[in-house]
Amino acid sequence: MKTVLQHFHDRVHEQPGKTLFSFSDINGQVKEHYTYEEFNHRIEVIASHLAINHNFQPKDRILLAFPPGVEMICAFFACVRMGLIPVPTYPPATSGFQAAFYKMAFIAKDSGAKAVLTDQDYYFSLKLNLERNNMKDKTDLSTLPWINTEEFRDMAGAEAPRNESDILFIQYTSGSTSDPKGVMVSNENMVTNAHITVDHESPIGISWLPQYHDMGLIGYYIFFAIMGGTTHGFSSLDFIRRPALWLEMITKYKGTASSAPNFAYDYILQPGKLTEENLSKIDLSSLGFLMTAAEPVRPEVYRRFIEFFKPYGLDPKAHYAAFGLAENTLAVTNYGHKSLSLDTTKLQINKLEIVDDSQEEDVTEIQSCGPAIGDNVVKIVDPDTHLDLGDNSIGEVWVKGKSKCLGYWGRPEKNKETFEAVIQSSNGHQDTDTYMRTGDMGFLYDNELYICGRLKDMIIVRGLNYYPQDIEAIVVDSSSNIRNGFVAAFEITEGSEEKLVVVAGVKNKKQIPSAIKITEEIRKKLNIVTHSLTFVTTKSIPKTSSGKIMRQKTKQMWLAGELEVIENFSSASEISEGSVNGNGNGNGNGNGNGNGNGHHEDESPFMKLKAKYGFTGDETYSLVHALDSLDLAVLIHDIKELLANKGAKTMSKQIDTRLLQEISISEFFDLIEQFRTSSKLAIKRMKDAILRLQKEHVQREQKRMMEDVTLKIAPEVTEYDPEFLNSGKIFLTGGTGFFGPFLIKSLLEQSNDTIYILVRASTEEKGMERLRNAMELNGVFTEESKRQFEERVVAVCGDLGKNRLGLSAEMWTKLTNECHTIYNNGALVNYLFNYEKMRDANVLGTDEIIRFALDGKAKVLNHISTTFTWGWAVKDVLLEADYNDNLNLLDFGYSQTKWVSERIVVDAMNKHGLKARIFRPALITPSIDGGGNNFDISVRLMAFMVNQMIDVDAHNQVSFTPADVAANNIIAISGIEESMGGTYHVVRDDYNTMMDITEIINQITGVTFDRFDTQKFVNQIVERCEQEDLLFPLLDFFVRSVDKISSMEFKRYDSTKYQQFRDMSPYGQADPSLEETVRGLLLFMKRHNIIKVEVPEGTPAEIS
Repeated sequence: MKTVLQHFHDRVHEQPGKTLFSFSDINGQVKEHYTYEEFNHRIEVIASHLAINHNFQPKDRILLAFPPGVEMICAFFACVRMGLIPVPTYPPATSGFQAAFYKMAFIAKDSGAKAVLTDQDYYFSLKLNLERNNMKDKTDLSTLPWINTEEFRDMAGAEAPRNESDILFIQYTSGSTSDPKGVMVSNENMVTNAHITVDHESPIGISWLPQYHDMGLIGYYIFFAIMGGTTHGFSSLDFIRRPALWLEMITKYKGTASSAPNFAYDYILQPGKLTEENLSKIDLSSLGFLMTAAEPVRPEVYRRFIEFFKPYGLDPKAHYAAFGLAENTLAVTNYGHKSLSLDTTKLQINKLEIVDDSQEEDVTEIQSCGPAIGDNVVKIVDPDTHLDLGDNSIGEVWVKGKSKCLGYWGRPEKNKETFEAVIQSSNGHQDTDTYMRTGDMGFLYDNELYICGRLKDMIIVRGLNYYPQDIEAIVVDSSSNIRNGFVAAFEITEGSEEKLVVVAGVKNKKQIPSAIKITEEIRKKLNIVTHSLTFVTTKSIPKTSSGKIMRQKTKQMWLAGELEVIENFSSASEISEGSVNGNGNGNGNGNGNGNGNGHHEDESPFMKLKAKYGFTGDETYSLVHALDSLDLAVLIHDIKELLANKGAKTMSKQIDTRLLQEISISEFFDLIEQFRTSSKLAIKRMKDAILRLQKEHVQREQKRMMEDVTLKIAPEVTEYDPEFLNSGKIFLTGGTGFFGPFLIKSLLEQSNDTIYILVRASTEEKGMERLRNAMELNGVFTEESKRQFEERVVAVCGDLGKNRLGLSAEMWTKLTNECHTIYNNGALVNYLFNYEKMRDANVLGTDEIIRFALDGKAKVLNHISTTFTWGWAVKDVLLEADYNDNLNLLDFGYSQTKWVSERIVVDAMNKHGLKARIFRPALITPSIDGGGNNFDISVRLMAFMVNQMIDVDAHNQVSFTPADVAANNIIAISGIEESMGGTYHVVRDDYNTMMDITEIINQITGVTFDRFDTQKFVNQIVERCEQEDLLFPLLDFFVRSVDKISSMEFKRYDSTKYQQFRDMSPYGQADPSLEETVRGLLLFMKRHNIIKVEVPEGTPAEIS
């Protein structure tokens, strides 16, 4: 039988350009995308680094700890490719951190792991959580190397040696936190289960299931790679925040397959989860496989979902229930559509009696999980005698087949008990086949499997059997404030008597459900008395990685008093009298209005803030992955105000925007809440920890920058063909941004070459449309340039931040052999985002551009940099030939990434013979006739100053250069052979200050400005700036930079070489006057309605 990798490589060969995996954010925007070929390349890249830089041996176990996304799947396959054994783990987040951390530590020790593969954000978050929880990491995790796979962008050298392991990977079952068991899954297990589970050609899967759990990892990633399908994924937390996204993704991609546990189908039907607008856009007609599994399926939810979504295209035949478990790879049975009504009393003594559907009392309804699929064989066996009970009898479910896994890692005795079970016959003979005991109780009826519950979870009170999920369903149905999936029923022994305990997670601590109503419902429907009903916070209830309730663990925690109890109602008589006992410390009256001491305080304003941004507080990704820069700025502003209002003004000033981008959303809110509620000593300890982490962050960031300045590829020293450089085509990046259209216009005017432009678009037609829109919005089209544009411009679909610019192999080869000159203008411009957030486009994109320049026929690179690479330098005169060598002067992502990008170009020039020029524009403003379509930092600041009529008396050089002039001169200079190898400051010839600019604005508009020194000017901005102001997202940037801006007051930019070559070119354009520049800026702001004053026609002199 072929291995998983062999099947995958067959698919790569058959369909290299087909999408394999994509991963989207909460808005459905794709964050990660891989074709089969790209995914295979990513596997090879990671494997090459692991092989060359780490001394791993075949069959070494490697932990995988990643936030949601495709990188974990890449790392998984890379391990398999090398014969290593990947071990997926749940990455501990803020909520329940200690338990999750120690479980991960146990897995590391139990598996004998040699390393942890992760990403940098998660590793940093882990350290923060250890600090915050005052935990010293003395576990095996502290001794293992933590390897950030995101750093591996290109092959480290030769291909990694190919090895195989008889164990494909180890899937740790959820089980007890202190003793999870690792299921050893083989290649044969995986391939067999894939072929019997995936039931149609070219499946298109939509999945939000956790990737560290079998149903998500195996069902929608490994299976689809084997079977040639496509999976479009997103985070399970995004499903909770916006369940409509699931249906939108199915509609958008015409999904044919999706799966979820029962709670999800119930959750999405709850009032308020879907709007009429959501429903109007939904089409589920493409679905042929919509499975419900992983937890008990409630027939009522199953039917309700079908009835609700039939009008939206859902075929009832496509929705079915299934049964499976990690010990059998994934699936055992499937295609369950029916349900049976059983006599509850008989069920309690393990007797099967089917009753009429019309009977309402003493009835338990159970959903079919369908027949066994493929070569799976299901038997119902007496768990004590091991006799085969046959059909229509309740017993333990036993399974055999090629999907049955190899056993538990390092548990020979447990393996014999669980994986080598033998069925006894009534005459004393044994079956020769061995079975796997599932631990689930069920029965076969008409060849279909029905699951009653877990053997070990069975509640036996006074000799009668009760299935906990039946009790739990009654509790959930009894109150809208009980959260579905967060109820655990179990038995305890008091004296010699077994008693029922129910633990229920409530949605709102202020609205305690009626204990009398709940216990009476249980008594009426199941004839069992509840000994204790405990209401707790949902986060304190332990659940498995797939979302299953951990009843035995909940029981242990209840007995040990470790649950976060809100109120506890004990014994039937006490409940009926409405008294409260236990940890609740309250005076409950049994009707949900108890006044528990400390349990009914007003909702924290920080919790309200969390709700405002739609966060659950459990998100494992950082703020920059969830918010755009405006929302990020507003959130930080809100946080600072709240902290200040709560008496933590000093702390509010220490909130560091960059650090907050390093931690997850759950950690962010947990941290802020601690500042509000903790003691002074605890806050001081936390502040000290943050300062240490900030220092570590800076050190790590600068280390990463220094590593990044060296070109990641190692090409031969390049030979240039002079004839080729005078022919061929031009390649441009960043064509749709603010500056790009002006470069395109200048290229059309100063050259005759075809211009290929890299654009993020799904088709060339859509790419051309984006480019046309950009040209029109920026006002750069003339009749002639529009004609030239249609004749000479070609859109190339790709992405600057992706390997090989996101181009296919064919397109890459074509362009690298046809283009003679590159203009690299593409960059992410943002003054809030940190280095890591901007690294893909600005740094790694430059690596790919240089690879493009040196591959095929050698090309000339004209690299658009920025004067921001000087950071906060205070040198009197900054020469064009100089560069900033002090990383401490670079403290925000844009300046950092552009500095590294520029140094990469210089490295390629020095070591590999790259022919290049570097252009450093300062502040690019709208064209002299007011053209442009971007509100950059200069526009935002000037609009605010004009509207507020405030000015600053600083003498800092302000070098406003109109976009059309800057673009024209960059193209003009690049046309002069002698300019090759130079660096050019694209700045104004003359020195001007902000006072010069406001003086001209006064002459044109009549606005009179109040002038302040720099510190008071920034204070004025803080006092006056509202959230609707364009300047608001940059408020934090100005506040933390004011002292640095002041220190640069006498810094000047030399532009001797720029002026020399500009004046040498026949196309060179002299600086427009400052009056022309300012008037163009004013016209732009007025046309976009961002200033309130009138801008009359004519020059300032004419107006005067």
